Amino acid sequence: MELLVVIAIIAVLAGLATPAILKAKKNADKAKTISNAKQIGIALGEFDNNFDSYPSEETREALEDLGAEVPDGDTANDYFAQLIIGDATDSEKIFYAKGVRGVKEGDDIINSRDDVLKAGECGFGYVMLAGNEALSASYTRSATPLAVAPLKEGGTDPVFDDKAYNGEYVYLRGDNSVGTGLLDKRGEGKATIKGGKTLFTVGDDTIWEEDQPDVKMPKTRRD
Repeated sequence: MELLVVIAIIAVLAGLATPAILKAKKNADKAKTISNAKQIGIALGEFDNNFDSYPSEETREALEDLGAEVPDGDTANDYFAQLIIGDATDSEKIFYAKGVRGVKEGDDIINSRDDVLKAGECGFGYVMLAGNEALSASYTRSATPLAVAPLKEGGTDPVFDDKAYNGEYVYLRGDNSVGTGLLDKRGEGKATIKGGKTLFTVGDDTIWEEDQPDVKMPKTRRD
């Protein structure tokens, strides 16, 4: 009987401790993602200095004109790969958004375009404008999002995973700062900001005004 009481007490304590442990882990995952997002911002700035734009179809062609082999897909992996191929960074590890399902830290094997940011080596969504038009340092405002995590769906009305970071999201801003925010409380996975708008609301008095953002999904091992 005493043994059963002890087991019951241990089970109760374990049940009480588990949510706190999981929350602490997710906060640590978020902190790692914030750190990596800042490194992506530095790489985007270096790339823009060289090509007057963030990665796009046009910069892919420019890199190929220089003799490079560049992925020609339409995922975040394909666009971010240009930062490595264009010598703005030499690390795949900065594209790791810890806690995003189907993603692992990159192995830094970048011998060919098929090796650079393979599926599962990028956890950030890449923000462009509709029509695959790239943003640039000259276009963006200080609060313009450039990379976001953790995504469930991309496109013009992206949806975030509310479980990865305790109902929060992470985004790299145009001024190379990294912000976090709360996802809506209705379970719709929308990234909320002040004033009842979302991070990707379009219209007067928004970050975007009349431009339509388009978020490219990372290619994960689940795809």
